[in-house]
Amino acid sequence: MKKNYLKIISKTILVSCLGVFLISCEGEDGINGENGINGEQGIDGENGINGENGVGFNELAKYGSVTVNVAGTRSDDVAFTQEHEFRFINNDNDENDVYFGNSDIYFEIGRFFNTPDADYNNSILTQLEVKDAGLETQSFSFAIELWGFSVVSEDLKYFIFDDENSIYTSDDPGVTNFSITNYSFNDTTNRITYSFTMDIEEDNTTGNSLTVSGTVNAIVLENIQDK
Repeated sequence: MKKNYLKIISKTILVSCLGVFLISCEGEDGINGENGINGEQGIDGENGINGENGVGFNELAKYGSVTVNVAGTRSDDVAFTQEHEFRFINNDNDENDVYFGNSDIYFEIGRFFNTPDADYNNSILTQLEVKDAGLETQSFSFAIELWGFSVVSEDLKYFIFDDENSIYTSDDPGVTNFSITNYSFNDTTNRITYSFTMDIEEDNTTGNSLTVSGTVNAIVLENIQDK
C-alpha cells in the first residue's frame, strides 16, 4: 500500500514537472501579416433631382434675357474678358417695353444678373431705336448702361462699372465699329432678338479701350397708357 502511494506521488510530481516544462517552452507570437490591398472604390451614386425654383423665379425670368460681354484692359494694364447673362426683369415689369411711332420702333430692355432690387446693382439697360422699320432705309441707334456690372479676374482682383462713364451710345464720338446684326421682331409674340457690338475709346471706367458686345433675346410689353 505504501509503495502504491509513493508511485502515485511520483507520477504526480512527474506530470507537474512536465507541465511546467511545456509552459516554459511556449513559442513567441509570430509577426503580424501585411494588410491586404484596399478594395476598389464603389461607383458614385446618381445625382439628386434639382430643387424647384423659388417663389417668383419664373415670373421674373419668363421674358427672356440679355447676354453682355465686356473685353478690354483693366486700369492696372491687365487684359480681361467678362460675360454675364442677365435674366431677371424689374419687379414692377417696367424697362421691358416696346413703343411704336410712325415707321419707328423703340425698345427699352433692362435686366438684372441676380435678385432684382431698387439699387440696380449688377444690372443693364439696353435701348434700341429702329428707324424706318422694315424699309430699305432701316437703321439703328443703340445705347447700353452698365449698373454695377462687376468684372472678377483669375488673379482675384475686380472692378465695377458703376459711374456716369458706364453709359455708352452708338452716337458718341468715342464709339467706333458699332453694328446691330440678326435683328428680328415679331409683332404678334413681341419677341425681339438681335446682336450688338461697339468699341469704346479710353473715356470709360477702365481708362483703356473697351469692346462691349452681346445678344438680346426677349419678350417685350406694350404699355397701353402710352398710346
